[in-house]
Amino acid sequence: MKILAIAFLGAAACGTPDQSALRTAVDEAEYSLAQTVGLAEASVLHSTGITARLHADGTATYTVETVAETAKQQLVLDLHGQVLANRPAGAAAAGCETAISLTDALEVAANAAGGDAVAVVPDDDDPCLREIQVLVGETLWEVKVGPGGEIVENELSDEVL
Repeated sequence: MKILAIAFLGAAACGTPDQSALRTAVDEAEYSLAQTVGLAEASVLHSTGITARLHADGTATYTVETVAETAKQQLVLDLHGQVLANRPAGAAAAGCETAISLTDALEVAANAAGGDAVAVVPDDDDPCLREIQVLVGETLWEVKVGPGGEIVENELSDEVL
C-alpha cells in the first residue's frame, strides 16, 4: 500500500512541468501578452490578432499571428515590445466573428485565473472559443473564453509550454 502511494505521488509530481523559465520571462517582460497583441496589431495595418504566445526557451520572445483581410502575418517581439521579425504566415482560415477582441479575451482569462496569460489559440473543437494558458505562480491553467467574453472552462492545463 505504501509503495502504491509513493508511486502515485511520484507520478503526480512528474506530471507537473517546471514552469520556472516561463515565470521568469513573465516577470521580466515590460508588456503583458494582451499588450503585446495590441502592439502587433498596430504594426500590421487593419489587422486582428488570432494567436499569441510567450516563449521562454532560450531568448524569451513573444510570437503573435495577425490576420488582415485574408493574409496572416507572424510577428516576433522581444520582452520590451520591439518587433524583431514580421513575416507572411500564409492564408487565413475561416474565422469566427467574436464580440470580444483577443486583447480583451486575454485580460478576461488572466483575471479569471488570477495570473498572467502566456499563450492563446483557437480551441480545437470550436474555433469560436479561445483556449488561453494562464500562469498562476508556476502553475499553468487553461481558460476557455467564449466569443462574448464568457468563461466556458477554467481548469489545470495539460499543456507544456
